Amino acid sequence: MKLNLYEDKELANEHVDIYYSKMRPTVKQLIDTVNSERPSLAGRPADEDLDDGEEIILDPKEIYYLDHIDRKLFAYTRTGVYRLMTTLASCEEQLWNYGFVRVSKSNLVNIYKIKQLKPDLNMKVYASFDNGERICINRSYKKSFTEYLQRMRRLSE
Repeated sequence: MKLNLYEDKELANEHVDIYYSKMRPTVKQLIDTVNSERPSLAGRPADEDLDDGEEIILDPKEIYYLDHIDRKLFAYTRTGVYRLMTTLASCEEQLWNYGFVRVSKSNLVNIYKIKQLKPDLNMKVYASFDNGERICINRSYKKSFTEYLQRMRRLSE
């Protein structure tokens, strides 16, 4: 993708023109950024009481994966674990164009944070992250995960 930037000190109203042949995730992200609609998730440190804890705005780029445990949703980042006050389905819908895909009934992973995919017995695949954690890609989600990876690769070319 080519980027042209022009500075015009006489310009009264700033504007952005985007020319694209096909709507790709990177184009959608650019549009969302210009429109200030980039998704963000509000969370609290998982080890704090929800009433006392300070709310933190998480950038999806920093999230490795989301995990739904005991009717609670957690976001895992390099710096910690945060409890989110939303649903996994809502996050899946909101973060679809930002590299997040469902890999099990209770997990969404950020494909941009995956360091390695390793096949295991029983047709399972494990996604390893650079922070040392691993998530199992459930057999029933493997096909949709692979299709999502291929789609994102094609769209970013």
